Amino acid sequence: MFLELQEKDRQKIYAEMLKSIGALSRLFSESSTPYLAYRVVENIFCMAFQADNLSRSDCSADAAKNGIGFGIKTFLNGNGRTLQKVAEFNKDANLFKGKTPKE
Repeated sequence: MFLELQEKDRQKIYAEMLKSIGALSRLFSESSTPYLAYRVVENIFCMAFQADNLSRSDCSADAAKNGIGFGIKTFLNGNGRTLQKVAEFNKDANLFKGKTPKE
């Protein structure tokens, strides 16, 4: 797994940055569940692991490092049954329009 292969100091930076942002969310929310804005999480991942930030480009990956693309997800998993969109392909949508799932 990517995270386990990263240097321990990079893993620590990542965890500490996420904790810090999570703690700040109490300034604008009374919820006990920290709010982590997805763009912030994407930026933290890129900073901590020195990855390329692709979040504003029209591709399914939010970050890339050493030729590997990463899709970074943030969501609440309160009941264990949340359904999340994994990727969106706006640029190539016309290639798939009108096709059956098997095509």
